[in-house]
Amino acid sequence: MRFLSRSHYLIVLGLLTLFVVGSVAGQDLNQQKQVLIQKIRDIDKQLADSPSPQEYEDLMNQRNKVEAEIKGVTAKLMADVEAMKKINAVKKAYNAGNNAYKLGSYQEAVTNYDRAISLDSTFYKAHYGKGLSLKKLRKYKEAAKAHQGAIGQNPSYVNSYVALGKLYVKMGQEDKAIQNYDSAIQNNPGAAKAYYELGAVYLNYKKDYTKAAQNLTKATQLDGEYDLAHYSLGVSLTELGRLGDALLTLDKALEVTKRKKWHLPHWRKAVVYNKQGNHTLARVEAEEALKQKKDYAPAAYEAGKASKELGALDQAIAYFNVAKKNRTWRTTAEYEIDLIVNRDKYGGK
Repeated sequence: MRFLSRSHYLIVLGLLTLFVVGSVAGQDLNQQKQVLIQKIRDIDKQLADSPSPQEYEDLMNQRNKVEAEIKGVTAKLMADVEAMKKINAVKKAYNAGNNAYKLGSYQEAVTNYDRAISLDSTFYKAHYGKGLSLKKLRKYKEAAKAHQGAIGQNPSYVNSYVALGKLYVKMGQEDKAIQNYDSAIQNNPGAAKAYYELGAVYLNYKKDYTKAAQNLTKATQLDGEYDLAHYSLGVSLTELGRLGDALLTLDKALEVTKRKKWHLPHWRKAVVYNKQGNHTLARVEAEEALKQKKDYAPAAYEAGKASKELGALDQAIAYFNVAKKNRTWRTTAEYEIDLIVNRDKYGGK
């Protein structure tokens, strides 16, 4: 019976060594390979030591079995290498997409994400990246389809639900956004971000402050450091007339935030204090908001209201003049100025 020549053996050994891969499975296979190669070496030593005919036949049978095992390991290693090549190709295309996205080359990003998807359609992050890129290109329906693809591959991937929900809102489809966030919560009940986005839709578009407060409360319970959720909850509670709770929640937003400047909670606190009749604190909070964002019209308006109630009419007019620079607040601010300047026209009020 014939066994591998030394040159043939070295070629096999070299090929086996070539197919070392970085995966855990590949490492295990290579360890098996080394053990088998050592067995071949041990058998060859015994064969070279003038065995009896029966011993020679037994050794050759052993050697043939080990060679067969080596072939099996080689086949597995080669398959593992091909799998790793595919994985690396997918990663390369995906990373190229990410880089293009960061550089603002959104069509190039889509091309690279598509390449990654063509190699592995189950790679949900490539679908997600494609969706973000298409949104930048204002191809909203295509972007929505891409995010739906990501969700189809990974129903627990909250980022795609959030991106898809925002697309629905942008397209004026708030009911679809709500359904989308409900699905996100069903598939991932611990997703604070999904509860926040759902609450934001109820707050900003549906004006359903009760449902907004319910979902935003859940978001803050799941993530106590979620500053936007605390802030939006404070706004919802204000609209529900729960002013004391609103102040506590807005204070919590300021406590947990990592932002160096954040004018919005201060403005909203000014709104609450004015509603409560505490105009001194209302002006303090409005002025703090204006320090953090100069000429912020909503805060200037609240500062004007507080100053007016405190009898500082010139100061009130000055604040209302700041507010009226904003087109949205112009009519309201001009009316307040007119109330002060032409009091007789309004019965002296």
